[in-house]
Amino acid sequence: MIFVCDKCRFIFSRTVEPEQCPDCGKYAVREANEMERQEYEEHLKEFQGDENG
Repeated sequence: MIFVCDKCRFIFSRTVEPEQCPDCGKYAVREANEMERQEYEEHLKEFQGDENG
């Protein structure tokens, strides 16, 4: 599942919903909407592309 922090806007993946943001530690985590999920996927593809060459 993809989640986003409403305080720092960090988008991340976890198997269960966390209570706190792993980046800033705030208790403002929610499930990502469709646009945020697409943004996460784009960043993931860019990161994987950078690793491969």
